[in-house]
Amino acid sequence: MVVSVLWLGVFLLLMAVMSSAMAGCSSAVQAINANATEIDDLSRSSEGRFERIASEVADDELRVESEHGIMEQQAIQGAVASIREELPRVEDRTPWWAMIVGRVAIAGALIAIIILLWQTGLGALVRRLVYSVSFLIPRRAQREAAMDWKIVNADDPATMRESIAAKRASDPAYNAAWKHAAKENAT
Repeated sequence: MVVSVLWLGVFLLLMAVMSSAMAGCSSAVQAINANATEIDDLSRSSEGRFERIASEVADDELRVESEHGIMEQQAIQGAVASIREELPRVEDRTPWWAMIVGRVAIAGALIAIIILLWQTGLGALVRRLVYSVSFLIPRRAQREAAMDWKIVNADDPATMRESIAAKRASDPAYNAAWKHAAKENAT
């Protein structure tokens, strides 16, 4: 039992890590917008440096290169602007595998909770509450209780042997336990 509870704890920990990792994934639209903003800021900073170099350099070749750098930075800023124009049409979509992982994680967490409840003894309480409603009691248990009631009632001719035979016929586990008990008691 300790080992099963330990494995259950490990399983719950893994489910918590997976769900937090999946919940921590940021939106693609937000990431694109943040990266576009960073690129635009860096481009404007570089453009300012190229302008300062072009104004302070006496060499014509360096001035021409600086002006090309300014044009490249302005092209980058134009590309960023077009990305921002297209951004409202971009949709965040969850990959198919992430949806499956999420559903499996939810199912696994539910199963783990049920096992945990059962191991802690709360399952027996739930079973008692369910069996307090008479139509939810299993038919086999109802038949066995009725047979035992007949045995206890002296007016009914049913015997203990009939009750045992009925239990052995309806429940293979009871039949195996009966045979085992008979072997142990015969010696």
